[in-house]
Amino acid sequence: MEVVRRVLRWISLSLLLSCSQIDGRPSAPSAPPRVAASSPSERATSEDAKPAVALPEPANTSGTAIAEQEPGTADLDPNNDEIVAPPEAITDCEARLNALGVSYAAAELKLRTLPGGRVCGAPQALVYKGRPGGIRWSPPPIVTCNLAIALAHFELVVDAEAKQYLGTSVRSIEQGGTYNCRTMARFSNMVSEHSYGNAIDLRRFRLSDGRTVSVLEHFGRPANEPSAAPSKFLRALARKAFDDGVFSVVLTEFFDRLHRDHFHVDMARYRVDGTR
Repeated sequence: MEVVRRVLRWISLSLLLSCSQIDGRPSAPSAPPRVAASSPSERATSEDAKPAVALPEPANTSGTAIAEQEPGTADLDPNNDEIVAPPEAITDCEARLNALGVSYAAAELKLRTLPGGRVCGAPQALVYKGRPGGIRWSPPPIVTCNLAIALAHFELVVDAEAKQYLGTSVRSIEQGGTYNCRTMARFSNMVSEHSYGNAIDLRRFRLSDGRTVSVLEHFGRPANEPSAAPSKFLRALARKAFDDGVFSVVLTEFFDRLHRDHFHVDMARYRVDGTR
């Protein structure tokens, strides 16, 4: 557990100083990413605090700790940040997904313990297919139920931001992977949420008018203020996904160059904002 504490402190320090180097080259200068406020009252003072799409809000009865975590939303409880483990199963998973109108299929990410005690897999997994007639996922991802619910919320945010910045809707999202039993690329002692199928990488958004918006081609260098509509869309989408509590962690090239060609989003128990 001390290792987890050190790594989390290192992540926070890395975000504040923006000093990471990839392949020996410093990342482009950018505004330092921020870690989310630990309670709804603190989050209400941040910019863009009002979400464009209403999402379930976890109850906060103490002012500092979340009494009950709403499945499929960012974990706001500051008391469990050091827990890195497979997410808990959601007992009414199917009912929640049915209420959201999404299609899914049964899947399995078998739990296994590796040498050294690292665990991979999840107690509950499914193939997420999205809403019939809505955004398609290419390919349909195998994810935890918690992430599946979040993806259903995310589709609403994607649609709203695409219409605002691009004047059209998104037909499909190309994803670059979910389950992968491994540690983090930058922090070898920290288990990645990909190890639980609790993370997904987003690469391209195909629009209803035939255009494609690519993170690699259109996000732009962090130091440059975007002027083109596709770049504005991508940056607004990433920030909205974090600020609205859709995901616990959102990483872009603002975090490091490893994310220059995709957004990493996950449902970790801790929060990291890598969108600024």
